This record gives sequence, C-alpha cells and structure tokens, in this order.
Amino acid sequence: MKNVIRSVGVASVAVAFGAGAALSAPLAGAQSSLPGGSLGGSLGDACGTEVVTPETLEASGWFTPTDEVPATIQAVDDAPESVGEAALTLPTSAAQGSSLYKNAERAQLDDLLRDGENLTPLSYEYTSSGQAPALQIRLNGANLADSEDGSAGSDIGFATIVWSPPTADGWSNAVPGDSDQFFVTRALEGEGGQDVPRGTMMTLDQIIDLNPDAVVTEYGVQKTRDNTADDVAIDNFTLGCETTNFELEAEDTGSLGDAFGSLEDMLPS
Repeated sequence: MKNVIRSVGVASVAVAFGAGAALSAPLAGAQSSLPGGSLGGSLGDACGTEVVTPETLEASGWFTPTDEVPATIQAVDDAPESVGEAALTLPTSAAQGSSLYKNAERAQLDDLLRDGENLTPLSYEYTSSGQAPALQIRLNGANLADSEDGSAGSDIGFATIVWSPPTADGWSNAVPGDSDQFFVTRALEGEGGQDVPRGTMMTLDQIIDLNPDAVVTEYGVQKTRDNTADDVAIDNFTLGCETTNFELEAEDTGSLGDAFGSLEDMLPS
C-alpha cells in the first residue's frame, strides 16, 4: 500500500500515567491525575462530532501511556472525505507499541458498553498495510481467576479487552458489533467457577456478563511493537453518539464579529 501519511512535524501528547502493554498494570492511583473532559460524551453529555487537534488532544481526555510511543495527528494522502486531511497515526517502534486512549473516568463496563439489551455503538475508520490497529478497553475490578493471583495489577483487577479488525483494504471501517473475536488479557472466573483462560475468544456481551463489577479506566487503539507498517492510521473514533475526528486544525467558524457584524454596526444610528 502507498504510504498515506505525510509528516508535518506535529508535536505529540504523552501524559505520564498508565501502562502501555495490554498485559501491564497501570500505575497505582493513576486515574486521579487523568485530564478532564466528559466520558467521551457518549452517554448524554455531548453528542455529535468533536474535532480534536494536536493542541486540544490532552484537554479532550486523550493520552498515551509512558511506556508506549505517542500516536500523533498528521496529514494523510488519498483518504476518503469522511477522514479529511489528517488522521491519528501510529508510528513504528521496535521496542514499544504505539497507542492513544481516552479517559473513561471509571465508568461501569456495563453502563458504558451496553444500552439496555444492545451494545453501545463502537467503531473507527483505519488503514494499514500490515496488522490492523486494535481496539483496547482497559478495566479495573475485572473478575479475575484465582490463577491470576500475584500477576501485575491483580490486586486491582486489571485486565484489557482486545479486538482486532480485519486486514485493511485501503481505508476500512472497524465495527466489532457482536463479533465473537474479543478476548481478555487475563484469565477470568467463569460462571461456574472454572477458569476462562487468557485469550479465549468471546463476544463483548459475554465478557461484560463475566465482569459485573468492572469499571473502564480508558479505551482506544493500539499498534503492536512487531507491526512494522509505516502507514497505520485511524480516524472518526465513535463510542455511543460521540465521534472524535482527528485533524490538524479546527474548522474555522469565524468570530462573533464575522457572524453579527461589529458592535458599532449593531447600534442604532
């Protein structure tokens, strides 16, 4: 595939908390220092599309853990109109993965990812000539199996839900829906008390049912360190009714003066 990313020297954002690898536990007390912003706006605070730029990335609640390479917003070529002129790009690192996550403010897993009996809409557009960038949802309070005792983060029930879309065909849509290819990076306790081994493929509904007390600390996308493709990018990350559109600049809506004229013009003569 043609390299679709054009470097434009955009500064990246890296917030010093959390953990980069799916099997690593987050830093103790990390959530108290997360940047502000609503819970993705996905459950009623805000609906629609939010344009996020390099300058507003952190304030919008997006971050990269300290042990991974920050994803950056860069210009892209030959992208569809829905993507626009830029997207979130994930660089290659032989030693670390690359990622970007949104602070979920410890929302209940069931509340965030289910709306009644239906799954909350979740999707993103992506491109890659190698592995596709994976969806990751990080948990505290997961219902871990006894076999996980002593593992990193087991004291806080740390686990990560992972789902990978198919190989990209140009720019593609990642829509997991009721896919049965979700897995958890920790062994869980099953309904009958038996272990559900790490990596067991399940639906998101099944995972939610097995983790009734879990909270979501963050969600986002990750590129593994063994993915050497240099054109991995995502855009229009959607959870519920909120979509994040990654662009270099916010759309110019003009000033109040442009919209209404100057104060002098508005005064009676």
